Amino acid sequence: MKTVFPMVTGEEDKLPFFVKGIGIQQNQEHVTRPSGLPYYQWLHCVKGSGQLIVEGNIYRISEEMGFFLYPHIPHEYFAISEPWTTHWLIFDGPALDSLLDLLNMGKWNVFRLSSLQTIERLLDEIYLSICSENPLKLVECSSLLYQFLIKLKACTFTGSSSNAPAQYRQLQPVLNYMEQNYSLSPSLNSMASIINVTPHHLCRLFKRTLHMTPFQYLTRLRIQKAKEYLIQVPGATVKEVAQRVGYSDTSYFCAVFKKYEGITPVEFKRIHGAT
Repeated sequence: MKTVFPMVTGEEDKLPFFVKGIGIQQNQEHVTRPSGLPYYQWLHCVKGSGQLIVEGNIYRISEEMGFFLYPHIPHEYFAISEPWTTHWLIFDGPALDSLLDLLNMGKWNVFRLSSLQTIERLLDEIYLSICSENPLKLVECSSLLYQFLIKLKACTFTGSSSNAPAQYRQLQPVLNYMEQNYSLSPSLNSMASIINVTPHHLCRLFKRTLHMTPFQYLTRLRIQKAKEYLIQVPGATVKEVAQRVGYSDTSYFCAVFKKYEGITPVEFKRIHGAT
């Protein structure tokens, strides 16, 4: 793989994500950027080891480790054990902030990779796409970059207690319970007891992880199930569907459904041909 900086025209600039450059440094030189890069950056170690300095923090970056940086984050890195071989990617796009916030990547972070092969394969696919003669190669790269960021999150861990995947795992028994009992109006106390936390702590976990309260999640789950019933059981009345998902008051169910979907259950059935 060689270093490549693809041409990004005004049209491709409208893509949600786009690659600005990719490459391998066989013997990574000393890099000092007091103002950071103007783009998002990923770099991981393939061989040897180096040192990263960012915001006064010092990290050793050895094999199967990497770091991620937002634009304009001052940093410095250099080899400790040579040759320090690195694989890097720089990228940008208007949709990145919301995606990276959802992935809880942080403005900068150092990660250990659980599957270097997965990351290398995706970077190779991005490189080959950039070097191809496909007229839609930058559109394809946008899709590959999205996949790369999702897989990167899945293949990285920091050991931090605030790591979102760990919070998801902690909440999973509660989410499973809600999936099985959404029609029974489970109480906050009963849900909290499943993972041996207080109701207040459960609410904090939901807010941190899903950005909603347990009952907001329950409402969305009920509406999701209602939509499935409306399509899968076209002969069912709105009252029957409301009762199946835990609403004894049909009028209230219809009001909640319209609040979340923008249309009534009857209109939903009609536009999906389930009347």
